[in-house]
Amino acid sequence: MPAVSSERARWLAANMLPLEPQLRGWLRRVTPPGLEIDDLIQEAYAKLAGLATVENITQPKAYLYQIVKRLVSDHLRRANVISIEAVAEMAQLSVLDESPTPERILSGRQELERVFRAIVALPSACRVVFVMRKFDGKSQKAIAAELQISENIVEKRMSRALRMILEQLQASAKEVANASKFERVVKERRDA
Repeated sequence: MPAVSSERARWLAANMLPLEPQLRGWLRRVTPPGLEIDDLIQEAYAKLAGLATVENITQPKAYLYQIVKRLVSDHLRRANVISIEAVAEMAQLSVLDESPTPERILSGRQELERVFRAIVALPSACRVVFVMRKFDGKSQKAIAAELQISENIVEKRMSRALRMILEQLQASAKEVANASKFERVVKERRDA
């Protein structure tokens, strides 16, 4: 295997090493007897180091867990005799701990609040059509009949509503990104 580039080593250090303690804890719970956790982790790192590129890895945690899961599966497949315990442990492998963290819950709530504010900010005519279509599940034809307008007007109002919501969410995302940058700069200055 060729030497690992310094760029790849930095990527591994930034994206994979912080996950190792959690991965070790998970492996202690699900690794069948006869498999060494250190060997699994080392083999996973070797696979990551040997990849042609890591640019397409958007979720490093999920990718790392998938590699380790495959390594354990391969070991169990190669074993001559699979015990009942190994089959039960194999079933545990399919359940990654994807429970939402407090940070993800908060982020989701904040995003939902931004969507709600974008809908509330719509002009009345667009908001009514949007709510009837997306929340009430009414067809374009039913909305037109109920509001006594043409389907073409319903379509235009819906398009306008979607465009305005998207613009509002993009503007909101920029504000969040700018706030995050500001918080990082403040933290860096405080830590310096």
